[in-house]
Amino acid sequence: MNSRSTDIIFLLGAGASVEAGIPASATMIDEIEKLLSEHESWRPFEELYHHVKSAIHYSSGLRGVFGDNVPFNIETLVNTLYELERNEDHPLYPFIAAWNSRFVGLADTNFENVRSFRKQILQELKRWMCPEDTSAGDYYRGLATLQSELNYPLHIFSLNYDLSVERIGSSDFQVETGFAMHGPNHHWDWERFEQSEGGPTTFPSLYLYKLHGSINWKRDESKNLFSVEQTENVESDRMDVIFGRDFKLEAADPYLFYAYQFRRFCFDARLIVTIGYSFADEHINKMLTQALKRDEPRKILIVSRCETDDECREKATEVVKALGVDEDQVTVELGTAKSFLQQDALAKKLIAGIPETEDSPF
Repeated sequence: MNSRSTDIIFLLGAGASVEAGIPASATMIDEIEKLLSEHESWRPFEELYHHVKSAIHYSSGLRGVFGDNVPFNIETLVNTLYELERNEDHPLYPFIAAWNSRFVGLADTNFENVRSFRKQILQELKRWMCPEDTSAGDYYRGLATLQSELNYPLHIFSLNYDLSVERIGSSDFQVETGFAMHGPNHHWDWERFEQSEGGPTTFPSLYLYKLHGSINWKRDESKNLFSVEQTENVESDRMDVIFGRDFKLEAADPYLFYAYQFRRFCFDARLIVTIGYSFADEHINKMLTQALKRDEPRKILIVSRCETDDECREKATEVVKALGVDEDQVTVELGTAKSFLQQDALAKKLIAGIPETEDSPF
């Protein structure tokens, strides 16, 4: 069976980069708690952290959610700090009779301690996204092998901020990110993703849509987006990333454009491959559901770190319930990003997994 360039698309979640040395969300929380207890520069935020974490768990408990089911992760934490930091600028402020007195004491004057804590976490996030041994992420080169076998550009949608996919780019394997070059003179341009008048004249090997931003993105004084080669040049609180559950659909480019492209390609694709995605993002899930529920045959292949085949079946059941789709549309494959991308004959396997349409000649 042959395939078109839009038949197969990829969605990368945080789990895809774990083997590249990028910690997962749960691990980041563990690291934060370790820093708070062991490092002097983090000690001023320890009680504030405990208060915020307890409040998040308390809020979930009021809804009947307890223990490990509480959605507490690094994004929830940073998003909560951001909302608290807004203080009087928050639209709900006029409806708040009084802040919790203990929290006010921990937050310090004008909630400066909240602001400083959030910046400290973002600085650590930036460090996590830049592992010392970048060769650990060489398994992403499996995408280059896959592209050469399929012989058409790949469309990769990533929820990650790291540079693992960009690093596989070379003179023989062009990764299109929307920038002609690094630097403030080369602004992000949506037309680089379109093969039309005004777009590039040659096809890249891979189109990379970073749905939540990147650690090497900055904006100039006119809010134009550009990328830098050295992430040291990006201050932690100026990284152009959507970091927080309630900010996943930013009404500005490139985020709005990428969200539109993801929805568009989900409807065009016949096989959606997710690697390391936890299905915890409601905006993404809704677009997946809309695409899978259309009349055309369409399937989703989930690469998951299951320990056993039974766990894979349980994972499939969870996804079917979360997306509200038919069981035969969901397949879970036991493995990691590394084992999946480095397997032999991956292209043939994916093509074989594409559901046939009624008008298919094969």
